[in-house]
Order: sequence, then C-alpha cells, then structure tokens
Amino acid sequence: MDELRFPPPGACDCHVHVIGPKRRFPLVRERTYTPKDAPTDELRAMLARLGLERVVLVQPSVYGTDNACMVDAIADLGSGARGVAVLAADTPGSAVDDLHRQGVRGLRVNVASAGPSSLDAVKDRLAAAAALCARNGWHVQAFIPPAAIAPLAETFEQLPVPVVVDHFGLISPAAGRSAEEAALVRVLQSGRVWVKLSGAYRIAQDPADPAITPLARRLAAANPERILWGSDWPHTPPHGGTHVADRR
Repeated sequence: MDELRFPPPGACDCHVHVIGPKRRFPLVRERTYTPKDAPTDELRAMLARLGLERVVLVQPSVYGTDNACMVDAIADLGSGARGVAVLAADTPGSAVDDLHRQGVRGLRVNVASAGPSSLDAVKDRLAAAAALCARNGWHVQAFIPPAAIAPLAETFEQLPVPVVVDHFGLISPAAGRSAEEAALVRVLQSGRVWVKLSGAYRIAQDPADPAITPLARRLAAANPERILWGSDWPHTPPHGGTHVADRR
C-alpha cells in the first residue's frame, strides 16, 4: 500500500488573511487593532512550506467593507484561492456578482471583533448577509462569542444558505464540556453548520494548551463532515471593542 501523503492532495487552509502593503491598501481609520503587513508573497511561501494547494482568504475587520486587498490577492494566487468578503447590506446585486467572478464564495459577519451587540441586531446582520449570499450560492461565516451560539441556533437553521462558525466558536477549552460547547455540538449535528478548527491561540492563553486537542476531537466527532481547518495566518493580535486609529 502506498504511504499516505500528508497533507493530502488538494488540502486547503480555510482561514487566512492578507494585509497590505498598507501604502497600497490602507486600513480603515476605525479599527480594533493594527496588524503588520502580511502580503500575498508571504502567504504563498507559508502555503508552500505546509504543502497546501488551496486557500480561503477571509476579509479582516481592519479593511471594513473594502475588499480590494483580498480580491487582489485571490487574483495573484490563482485558481486555488477563494475568498470570504464583508459587504454592506445594501450592496447591489451587480457588485455581488462581480465579486463572485473574482472568486468570492461567502460573506463574513464579524460580531466578536466589534464588541457587544444585541441579539436582534446580530440576527438582522446574519439575515442581510444570507440574502446577499443566496444570490450566488455562497455561505455566511459567523465570528461570534460563545454565549451567542445557543441563542442563534434556530437562526442558523432558518437561514437559506450554509453557515460556518469561526475559530472553535471561541469556546474556551479550560471550561471543559461547557454549555457553549454543547450548543455548538448540537448545531454541528444539525448538518446546517460548519465549524472551523482555527485560531487556537484565540481560545487559550497558551496555543499549545493540552485541553485544545480534546475539544477539537469532540467537535470533530459530533459531525466530521462539517469540520474545517484554518491556520488563521498571519495570527493577528487580540482585538475587541472599537478605537479610532490612523490609516497606516
């Protein structure tokens, strides 16, 4: 029997960001952190080191609804790259179609980076994103705090498109088998929701915390067909709440 190749052919990093160069793609003024440049050539080198053939670029909050940096990177990387954008609810269909032609396949709703928001407001944002996604068969990607998983479970079921939950649902492995984990397991078992095992450094002070592996295995066991992996490269710093910064 031939030896199994790792990673297998066609393996995909499902969550990365490209940032900068800022002189060409300046950051939005109101943002929660200021990352270093992480340009396309550095991403390409990282993927080559890991032996990955495909990649999904995710629009970071520091670019708001200006997806130019991400779209430029997709074009540079070629057919193995796709993107998850951020758009305003009133974006015209023609603009959505244009992004589809450029490789975008989903929209991100980022609640965790922006700080507290009412449940109704989050539901409205998810519904608006899903309406845009339905036009071309995209998915909604939700970056939400763990306390929102159970209250949003019914909403996830009712959206007309698939849902992907970022970064373990931000569940802390230190909590053991918590109520938040149980809620995430239930939505995984529904088959309507995918979960990214990504950004482990966001859910524990030590990214090598031994409690992370059992959490990942429990989520994978709940529905292995609905589990994705992402490196979260270039590992942006912690962020939450909003502050005003310059555009560098």
